[in-house]
Amino acid sequence: MRILNITNGDGAAGILKASSVPGDVLPWRDPMHHGPFPAGLSLDELRPVRARYLVGPKGDARAAERDLRLRDDHLKAAATYDRVVLWFEHDLLDQLQILQLLDWFAAAQLTHIELRIICINQFPGMDRFRGIGELDPTQMFSLLDQSIAVTDDMLKLAQRGWAAFRSNDPTALSALINTDLSSLPFLKAALSRHLEEFPFTTTGLNRTEQQILSLVAGGVHGPVELFWQNMDRETALYIGDWRTFSIIDRLCKAGLLTAEPGTFWHPPASPEEQPVFRQQRLMLTDFGQEVRSGKVDATGEIARDEWLGGVHIQSGQSSWAWDPETQEPVLRAF
Repeated sequence: MRILNITNGDGAAGILKASSVPGDVLPWRDPMHHGPFPAGLSLDELRPVRARYLVGPKGDARAAERDLRLRDDHLKAAATYDRVVLWFEHDLLDQLQILQLLDWFAAAQLTHIELRIICINQFPGMDRFRGIGELDPTQMFSLLDQSIAVTDDMLKLAQRGWAAFRSNDPTALSALINTDLSSLPFLKAALSRHLEEFPFTTTGLNRTEQQILSLVAGGVHGPVELFWQNMDRETALYIGDWRTFSIIDRLCKAGLLTAEPGTFWHPPASPEEQPVFRQQRLMLTDFGQEVRSGKVDATGEIARDEWLGGVHIQSGQSSWAWDPETQEPVLRAF
């Protein structure tokens, strides 16, 4: 039997390869919780969009696009396998990857293959399970007993969820959340967390930005310490260090935080710069304190040009925000 195992990123993929799990391994590399996913694009059409975003405005997207093409070509080769097993966990990033993959399989209609999924939010003996990337090869192998067949309900829900995530109107996601999502039991919490990354109507900051300000106010001043302790405030870990440091940089540029000494910079370009990077100290400004306390709205001070799924948020233009009181996205005019 030819088996393909698909999982999130190289960490979990490496553990799968080192385990006794049979079959080939395909890491699904893409930090899907941020950056553009505009509606209407096929996997091939989406590839250059994601590659350009991932390398940044000054980077060379050719290598990134080549890597994504190899990934996508391997997925398309799923038709040559007898069984495909998805290995994922409960956090936002993994749930989005599940939506993308199951949407693709639903359209591909590979009825001759056995499609199965393993998706967990805990593991015996781990008080605080973060993800399958924490497991050793023996523990990973033990998850095979938890694989279940992907059902038509899962495929149909993934199609609805993937379309809602890529919509330019986030009320599609909030509407989806209020429907029956039981076939993918971790999806509701994950998508609810995604909506909290829209700027709040009360402060102009999203949840992650508010958490970082709160941590600095509470005495956490190092960038690496901020990354780790911000993760501890997530019930389902999903955000990486690079993204966290980018958000810290945005808060500094908006005058909510200040860095000592001088201007906050990231990431370190070489191992020799690591100690200097770690020694930076972030402090809350008076303006940051006023925003954090709800006295001032920071919307006009933060330069935003970012995507959350299919929604493009740009400073100075009507943009979607999150109303924490009604728990609904709202369109704000500027």
